[in-house]
Amino acid sequence: MIKRAFTALLFISFVVATFAIAPSGYYNTTEGKKAAALKTALHDIICQDTTHYLGYGSGKGNTWEGFYYTDRDIVTNAVIDMYSDSVRYFPSPNPNFTAFGSAIEIEHSLPKSWWGCDITHPDCPARDLNHLFPADGTTNMSKNDNPLGVVTGTPTLSNGESKVGPGAYNGYVGNVFEPADQYKGDFARAYFYMATAYEHYINKWDTSKPENMMGNNRYPVLKPWAIALLLQWHRQDPVSTKEVTRNDIVYGIQKNRNPFIDCPKLVEYIWGDRTTIPFRLDLNVNFPYLKWPSNYDTLKIGKIYCLHTRDTLINVQAMNLTGDLTLTLGGANAANFTLDKTTLTKAEAETGCTVGIHCSSSSAGNLSALLSVSGGGITPLVVIMKATASDEFSALQPKTPGNTNFVAEWTASPGATDYLLNVYTLQNTGATTPSTLIEEDFLLALPNNWLKEGYTDNALSSNIRLASGSTYGKLTTPGLELSTATSTLTVRAKQYSNDTGAKLTATLNGTTVATWTTAVGNQDFLVDLPVAVSTSKIALSAIAGKRVYIDYMKLVANNPVYGPVSVSSFPKSVGNVLTYTVSGLRSGTSYSFTVTPQGNGATASNQITVQTSFDTSVEKTNANDLIFAVLPTGIKIKNILVGSKIDVLNSTGRIIRSLCTTSNEIIVPVTMKGLYLLKIQQSQIVRTFKVIY
Repeated sequence: MIKRAFTALLFISFVVATFAIAPSGYYNTTEGKKAAALKTALHDIICQDTTHYLGYGSGKGNTWEGFYYTDRDIVTNAVIDMYSDSVRYFPSPNPNFTAFGSAIEIEHSLPKSWWGCDITHPDCPARDLNHLFPADGTTNMSKNDNPLGVVTGTPTLSNGESKVGPGAYNGYVGNVFEPADQYKGDFARAYFYMATAYEHYINKWDTSKPENMMGNNRYPVLKPWAIALLLQWHRQDPVSTKEVTRNDIVYGIQKNRNPFIDCPKLVEYIWGDRTTIPFRLDLNVNFPYLKWPSNYDTLKIGKIYCLHTRDTLINVQAMNLTGDLTLTLGGANAANFTLDKTTLTKAEAETGCTVGIHCSSSSAGNLSALLSVSGGGITPLVVIMKATASDEFSALQPKTPGNTNFVAEWTASPGATDYLLNVYTLQNTGATTPSTLIEEDFLLALPNNWLKEGYTDNALSSNIRLASGSTYGKLTTPGLELSTATSTLTVRAKQYSNDTGAKLTATLNGTTVATWTTAVGNQDFLVDLPVAVSTSKIALSAIAGKRVYIDYMKLVANNPVYGPVSVSSFPKSVGNVLTYTVSGLRSGTSYSFTVTPQGNGATASNQITVQTSFDTSVEKTNANDLIFAVLPTGIKIKNILVGSKIDVLNSTGRIIRSLCTTSNEIIVPVTMKGLYLLKIQQSQIVRTFKVIY
């Protein structure tokens, strides 16, 4: 059975603000413009503030944190991958926003080799989520820097979603990347966005590459054959609910939007069949119409499991209604769909609201239905709804975990007479596995994102010198994730010339961890570093008059190995049922579970991770649990494991302090009265507590 990445509607709160439509007045400056002038007006809107782009990579504040909100199915925790039919899952909870290594990569939908810029530059598209998507690593490698197109020869890759192979279109001949039909419009609108947001890259597009779809001009930027292809895909695959929701979430993160998702007809006024007509925002229209959804929008609900229900939402907003709206279901599989509401009042429709849609099936197969919206004086319209029912065996993500319990749920396994449920936590086994965080031989110039102070020089091949006769020298690494494991630092260094006894000092977040005396020849110096914070920095320095050459540096994390430890009384047989309430758990704690069918030879299910909700009281403790006390200087915690990580969040959910424990007691500094959340990670167990200070 082919698995597909889910395309359910994503909704988040608390971390990222979302909007059903663009903010009022966002596109006002486009009024009356056409073609090149309209495109430039949109460019100015998009690029008016690009300082909110995330960093590139994994970890807090970087691309994979963005993907966790923009490309995650919140029901199954699956990665929404437009490049392959492989299904992979985000860690849950995901405090470090870790990447997937080579399995899933950060893909520039418009190849990075077509342009160039410093990745740290404020408006570098290498960090722009509007064209970055998580992509299957194998597919991403095969896609390479090929342009979009239709594969007409024998594919070199075909994975159920994407193809790579020879193609020809309107004068272009060569290898192309062809996404699935359901995503062709998504890619087209991402390319239109790039041509607009970065029209000032007139000298950066590398036109020596025939596969580059961009030209060295501000308008139309895209080459003629590229415009023809993208227009075709844009028209054939209209904006989906997935795109709308992702656009809203990206706006909440980096404060700009893809205008061709908000208003698809803009494409026609810039590159299509309306380039001679001034664009109108319809600011003053007084007739009834629906802003969302559009006629023949497709709502892709994705995979559902037989005998289970999949829930999703659709945005509805109307203007100038004369009465209420009516929602009705029709089509081949209408009986498999239900609505939360069949009537929207004039007031709620004009304000904007969401309608819950529920889909279920007792047998496997493709499902489709039509959602009709009518009344209130609007022209009636239809939304196409699609889902795929699967009879494969799988454990399911609990919907609403409780304070000390959750309901484990799974699909039916044909022929099973019983189900064995195992509930466990992942705990430190005491073993470690190494991973290299930094390895630098200084053959070239100082690596990107490193900082230097005083005097530094790498004129001597394969070394970098710190300090001069009159000035100190210092190197500082970028921020490093050192909050989850100890690490070992190795530095190979020697004294400069006759600076006998020159010392090299290593600091971690400003605290000296080692001072080494160098000699005439290179020596390897090692120091073990404690668990620190997620943005730790290591600095190496030498004083004036005692110069040091650094030949090599390596930092290796000693990552703890975690293993499952079953909760008391588990694993247990729970009978021939599809749900079981697991109780007696700790609040604010991460648990995992698997289910193994009995009597039919089936293997264990996938692993599901769930976190119980936090306890609203911190007074109830025992000798083996955490004890809290509110002091004038902060919040005191006793009985905490050494090496635990503590995140302090304010009432809005923003982390205001992170620290690691070096003893069994700690005082968390708090200066203002109010409500705080303490997220405490001990080994692999994460617990969250509410404290009123």
